[in-house]
Formats: sequence, C-alpha cells, structure tokens
Amino acid sequence: MGGLFRAPKPVVVTPTTPAEPPPAGPTPEAAAQAARVENQTRSRRGLAGTITTSARGVLDAAPAAGLAGARKTLLGE
Repeated sequence: MGGLFRAPKPVVVTPTTPAEPPPAGPTPEAAAQAARVENQTRSRRGLAGTITTSARGVLDAAPAAGLAGARKTLLGE
C-alpha cells in the first residue's frame, strides 16, 4: 500500500574537526590523597557526629569536648 507522504531523506552531517581533548583529570595519586583526607575527616567526626538530629545536622563541626560532656548526645533526649 502506498502512502500519501514520502519517507524523509536522511540528513548527512559532515564531521567537524575533533574537539580539544578534555583537560586531564586528577592523577591517581592525587585522587588517593583526597580520598585519604576525606576518610580522615569523616573518622574524626566519630559516633557523636552520626547521632546528631538537631537543626545543626551532621555536617557541621562537632561541639568542643568540654561542651559535649554537659549535653546529652543520644537520640530522643
């Protein structure tokens, strides 16, 4: 069965000159160093940083050691 419309002709796109390669990413050594630093900062927050449920959130710095002894740090206090 024929149709009323013809099939569209394919559009030929000529390739342009290749773009400049993206800038080199961080070296494996730099990526490993960044991962170590992030792991160290995460471990410094410790357990007290994971149970904080106030508006302060877990991403803010933990209170000083002298202040932490005066406050309860348990969930549901």
